[in-house]
Amino acid sequence: MANSLYYFFFGTLAIWLYYEHITTPTYRQGNGFSYAFGIAGACLFDTSIIVGIINRAIVLYFKSIGYTINIWFIVSLVFLDPMLIVLILPALFRAYS
Repeated sequence: MANSLYYFFFGTLAIWLYYEHITTPTYRQGNGFSYAFGIAGACLFDTSIIVGIINRAIVLYFKSIGYTINIWFIVSLVFLDPMLIVLILPALFRAYS
């Protein structure tokens, strides 16, 4: 029960901060902590969506061709995630900044 409250609270907070960052005009965005937090949050939010889509597409493809998911496949996906984050996150920081 407590976990679902944490998910609800922090998920709502993340969505609200992301919404505020996207809808605030650039001339009203400050250069303070909230602006940096908004950019970091937006980049991490988008990165997690992209990495999740790629992981899910890989798993669904291998399941569709009849591949049995074993522990080494999961380990490979876990090592793929940091590589994707290293490739995607700097591009998003450049796009949002």
